Amino acid sequence: MVLFEMEFIKVQKGKNGWKRYVASFIVIISFIFLAGIPYGIVGDWIVRTDGNPDTYYDFKKADYVGLNPLLYFALMNTTFICWLLGIFVAVRFIHKRKFKTLITPNRTIDWKRIGFGFITFFLILSLTSIIDAMLNPGDYSLNKVNLSEYLTLFVLVLILTPIQTTCEEVFFRGYLMQLIGKWIRIPIVLSLIAGVIFGSLHFFNPEMGYSPLLVGADYVLTGFIWCYISVKTNSTELSIGAHAANNMLLSWFITMDDSAFGDIPSLFVVKNIDPAISLVWTVISLGIFLFISLKKYNFTRL
Repeated sequence: MVLFEMEFIKVQKGKNGWKRYVASFIVIISFIFLAGIPYGIVGDWIVRTDGNPDTYYDFKKADYVGLNPLLYFALMNTTFICWLLGIFVAVRFIHKRKFKTLITPNRTIDWKRIGFGFITFFLILSLTSIIDAMLNPGDYSLNKVNLSEYLTLFVLVLILTPIQTTCEEVFFRGYLMQLIGKWIRIPIVLSLIAGVIFGSLHFFNPEMGYSPLLVGADYVLTGFIWCYISVKTNSTELSIGAHAANNMLLSWFITMDDSAFGDIPSLFVVKNIDPAISLVWTVISLGIFLFISLKKYNFTRL
């Protein structure tokens, strides 16, 4: 197996000793904790003042139940702004390097590459979704939403979802892989470790109720492929675009019971979820995206 060092993973700029990583990790966790405070304040205020018995705090789920879906979506996604700020503070002031080093080792961010990742994966996911709808037309139906609700959702997704997905990308595909890459040089092993961590943190999502094994495998596979693409293409730009495309398309067009996105007014509702078929479509979509990405952007310097 070929061992190699990528400039992006083995970052040379700044101060990147393990003690600084410990300090920066504490800072990031602190910001994540702070991010939940506004959500808790607003959620508690609504529960106490709206007079609706169906709105309450579920201690088993450790979350508020019965909030307006659009408000819930906005509150959950704005927490990532604070998380992203924590990453910025840690990298800029503890590691003494620019934030863009979590995205690319080059002088500037390649926005065309991010756009390529977004458009390519958006088209792939759209195509596989359309094919699945044609094969299983009874599973898809138009959602009963009014225009104002959908337009509000559209704007919220357009503004907040790229922040959410970019935050996860710079943390998992940037910060975390650069940390693990201090000791692991084999691309597949590095990607697998970071991908498993990424996937496991999604194991608390309500979709896991469909099948912990298959849905969990879906999350881990997605994390692994995006990590591997980041390693092989020497940046997180493609995965930033693809992750945003994935979440934005699903938020705008597809909703289902027990979704991490909440009961948002997407255009279509999907019933009879088969996690095995969903995993197959994920394998196909990611496989196509991996092939196209490496065909176009594979970083060949070993």
